[in-house]
Amino acid sequence: MLRYRALVLALLLALLPSSLRAQQPVTFTVSGFGGVLIPTADLYDEVFPDGAVNFSHKASFAIGGRFGIWATSRIGIEAEAMYLSSDVEVSGLIVIPEQPVFQVDETRDATAFMGSISLLYALIRPPLEPLALFVSGGVGFVVRGGEFFDDAFEGRGFDDTSDIAGVFGIGIRYGVARGVWLRADVKDYLSSFKEEQLQSDSQLQNDILITAGIELSFGGS
Repeated sequence: MLRYRALVLALLLALLPSSLRAQQPVTFTVSGFGGVLIPTADLYDEVFPDGAVNFSHKASFAIGGRFGIWATSRIGIEAEAMYLSSDVEVSGLIVIPEQPVFQVDETRDATAFMGSISLLYALIRPPLEPLALFVSGGVGFVVRGGEFFDDAFEGRGFDDTSDIAGVFGIGIRYGVARGVWLRADVKDYLSSFKEEQLQSDSQLQNDILITAGIELSFGGS
């Protein structure tokens, strides 16, 4: 009988740590960040019999924030939003027979607002603190505005400047004090851009976002 009691006690002790982990409170995170957005594709690029037109976003500074909920030490969900002053570079030429070639090369004011909701999975997690490494994937949006998008087509502007995006990333954070982290992320916003007035195929947009900032965590163990 003592042998069976010892066996049951050992089983309970083995299950105790996992039970305690399951009861750990949820961790909330809030962070602010700055960084740079690097567009890798043109918004529009077309060659006509009598000319050519190209326009694309320039690399720009990004500023934003994030709010996250970690249900466990490995799995979390996070929302982010950011503002970008991302000017548009316009170039083109018009060829008229027996006339000098007319060229356009200018930069127009533009902005963008981007955001996403992503699922996070920690590859390196507590108790390996203060270092944490995680990957993320989710869905987002891109909204473009500013002078270029509002005043194009003789002041009529673009019909639709909002696009849905797939978002994938990798991040790392390092704890410098209890509940205070230094964090850096690299994310890829994949979307498509199409303007009906241009009568062109949609252009795949591959925008790389590199950010760094400070994150605060609350709750948890």
